[in-house]
Amino acid sequence: GGGGGDSVSSPRSEAHAHTYILEHNISRTHAHTQHTRTHARTHIRADRKIAMAIEDPCHHLFWLAILLAATANTANSTGCLTAVDCSMNGECTRASLDVELDPQQPGSCACLPGWTGVRCEVLDLQPANPAGGLRLPSGASSWGGSIIEHNGTWHMFASRMVNGCGLGSWTTNSEVVRAVADTPEGPFTVQEVVLRPFAHDTNAIVAPTGEIVLFVTARASVTPVNCTGTDADTARAPGRPSRSPHQAFGQTPPKDSFMLWAPRPEGPWSKPVMVINSTKWNSDFWNRTGRVAVCDTNLNGIIRDDGSFLGLWRRCETDQLLTIPHTLTASDWRNASTYTPNPSPLFVLGGSGAEDPSNIWTTRSADGTLAYHALFHDEQATRCMLPTGCSANGRHAFSLDGHAWRYASEDAWDRNVSFTDGTFVQGNTRARPHVVVNDEGHVTHLSTGFKPRKDSEYVWTLVAKTKQE
Repeated sequence: GGGGGDSVSSPRSEAHAHTYILEHNISRTHAHTQHTRTHARTHIRADRKIAMAIEDPCHHLFWLAILLAATANTANSTGCLTAVDCSMNGECTRASLDVELDPQQPGSCACLPGWTGVRCEVLDLQPANPAGGLRLPSGASSWGGSIIEHNGTWHMFASRMVNGCGLGSWTTNSEVVRAVADTPEGPFTVQEVVLRPFAHDTNAIVAPTGEIVLFVTARASVTPVNCTGTDADTARAPGRPSRSPHQAFGQTPPKDSFMLWAPRPEGPWSKPVMVINSTKWNSDFWNRTGRVAVCDTNLNGIIRDDGSFLGLWRRCETDQLLTIPHTLTASDWRNASTYTPNPSPLFVLGGSGAEDPSNIWTTRSADGTLAYHALFHDEQATRCMLPTGCSANGRHAFSLDGHAWRYASEDAWDRNVSFTDGTFVQGNTRARPHVVVNDEGHVTHLSTGFKPRKDSEYVWTLVAKTKQE
């Protein structure tokens, strides 16, 4: 499940959609002004700025981010009024007597299965099977498994590092493989190579008409390095220092995003076509060093029932490689010429931003409101290329229209992993999220690339179930 999604029955323009979100929050703000005069004065000032944002598009995204952050803080402290306050991952429950006496009396969030937390922003994960996911023989590394179901069999499309190398050599040694299992948590066994190096960032989506669509980052004419004969645990090329996945930026040619598809997971696959040109859309200049850094876009998304595509991708925005998510739309997922990246950022984030958007999935609230959801690897606190080390946490985001998105205030997962055999690992890196979603829109499994140790380049694809009772 979780491959396709419902189309929006009456799509709004992006500007109108943003205004819709603003108006929703303005009404909530007015409701809370009844409590104290101090709050009233604060909200009056906020409303003036909101009006400026609506009239002046140049200020729009900035004030939208400020407003959503303020709304999130209010909901955390006073409860919820609607499912929006529950991240559209649950319903806002209020006693009927309280609602009758005071329609603005806050309630509490009743989260959907798989979610927990005050605002239903935290994945309710169970201990993972230490032998599950995709753990390759002979200490080989896998990364970022995208899981789909086809005719009762679970297929994972993931990156595998060749020639005994680990994640530190991903820009030359990553290839795309297909693995199968009887359950979403695995263990998965590799069946074939789909794309030879260099191919990475594999994201599999099932189209409403049944095709299996892959989005990948790829380059032609790449010669993998040889790590054979080195310590299989460190798994890097001889003489090459241990490095983070992001420290390869500035050393390699552009890494463009491609799309290919097949009638079934086994193929046959169409010829890959470019849908994002990294040189055009994702180049960034390191002013302090004079190097040019070209990021991979991490393109992922959802194919709607009408055949259109809604995507999420990241862009390097500053000389420190701050990565900010953006949207991408296509009127026809098969037609590469219709793929249109949006240069406007989704969020105003601190630190090093966010990357690795998951597949998008949809839910409907009790009143029928459609919501789009995704997960991101959060890098606001730190990232691998900084002295503070790698981040291993991620956050949830949602949207009512696919254009204006709200980023969570707390982590959906972190570096702490419990296993079913009673062991516990505090990992170094946990990124590249993908989710398995059932027919009810409930997240049942989280797949992430997992790096257990800082002093090792070895990584594997970890899959954890969520609590569904």
